[in-house]
Amino acid sequence: MTSKHVLTLTANLQSTKPPWTSLLVVTGGQRAESLVRPPTEFVLRIIQGAKCRTTDSLLTECARALDFPDYFGHNWDALEECLIDLEWLPAKGYVLLITDAGGVLPDDEEEYETFLEILRDAGEAWGTGQVGMGARRATPFHVLFAVSERERAKRTHWGMNEINAEPTREPGIPRRTSLKRS
Repeated sequence: MTSKHVLTLTANLQSTKPPWTSLLVVTGGQRAESLVRPPTEFVLRIIQGAKCRTTDSLLTECARALDFPDYFGHNWDALEECLIDLEWLPAKGYVLLITDAGGVLPDDEEEYETFLEILRDAGEAWGTGQVGMGARRATPFHVLFAVSERERAKRTHWGMNEINAEPTREPGIPRRTSLKRS
């Protein structure tokens, strides 16, 4: 699934509309964590993709990153239930950043597709306000799969569009402006 247009990261993270999953390509010397700056009062959780090579390890890493309750059942249904609840993580929006996303279920495309489907279902539930125990306000929920250029080439089908991170700058440092010469 490729797109002719490329979304900007900031605009996407604040939206309650799809896409719920996006591919964030990190160039040499960058860290995904430094590129993702969610809006104030959003929750950012980092899932270490290198620890997600099997379904069991993926579920364990999601539970760790999102502080799932003790009753989490370590299966796909339980993952979906917890992702559309998150009452223990109150926020105005949710961003899940999967670093080293090339390590997520690299040898099991069927399970990878199941994972994507669950993430999209959770995003749709949050985006339409149909989460938890009834209707709530629409809330942004997005998952970023961060990969290097080399990792991106390893999987032929990511199942999502690419998103661009805007260049970051240090607070207090003004943007460069072009000087007009007369």
